[in-house]
Amino acid sequence: MRLAEAFSSKGIGTSWWTLVAVLVLLAPAYGQHFDITPLFGLRTGGSMTVQQEGQPPQAQAHLGESAIFGVAAGFRFFGEDGCEDCSVIEFRWTRQNTDLALKDTTPVATPFSIPFGKTSVNFDHYLADFSYEFKLEQASTVRPFVMASMGVAHMSAAASGSTRFVFGIGGGVKIFPARHWGIRLQAEYLPTVLHAEVQRLVCSGGCIIALGGGLLNQFGFTAGPVFRF
Repeated sequence: MRLAEAFSSKGIGTSWWTLVAVLVLLAPAYGQHFDITPLFGLRTGGSMTVQQEGQPPQAQAHLGESAIFGVAAGFRFFGEDGCEDCSVIEFRWTRQNTDLALKDTTPVATPFSIPFGKTSVNFDHYLADFSYEFKLEQASTVRPFVMASMGVAHMSAAASGSTRFVFGIGGGVKIFPARHWGIRLQAEYLPTVLHAEVQRLVCSGGCIIALGGGLLNQFGFTAGPVFRF
């Protein structure tokens, strides 16, 4: 069974919302606060070498820069260093509607059957985020933070899709002018791990796109309101 079939975007999405419901129910018992943040922003970067099995690299594929949206939800915990709510564990989903542009790099015709041009794709990230906020004595409403993430990314086209492991690092700032709401600004590096062997990525118009291993490097910038309960 292909990984994309085993972890369909529908199945992962259902599991994500189940986890959010569990977080809401357990927040009073295990966390000091529960945060939920709608997110909006931009994701850029993402290129890879495309090839057919047994053939040399024949094309470059690039993900287009585009807007993203999603939501993050999680707990705030008591910290061991005396900061009562600086440690945060969140689950995050984001969606990027973009295109995969293919550029031929071979000077002669080959049996490779990819239609060079652009293919519309959806990129869903399902992530667990672990972040730590810093309290500023001179500005108690401002919380700079650092973050580490891990999870999966599902890329889907009209006919098929593929799911891969993803990790990330990032940081930003949260500003809380009131006790129960604030603003979150964030930047992150979010690479997707590609298999070393030739693999299916997406299928569109009857053509299979295969690629080698490495990292699909992406950078994201998001902002949104934080609601604290």
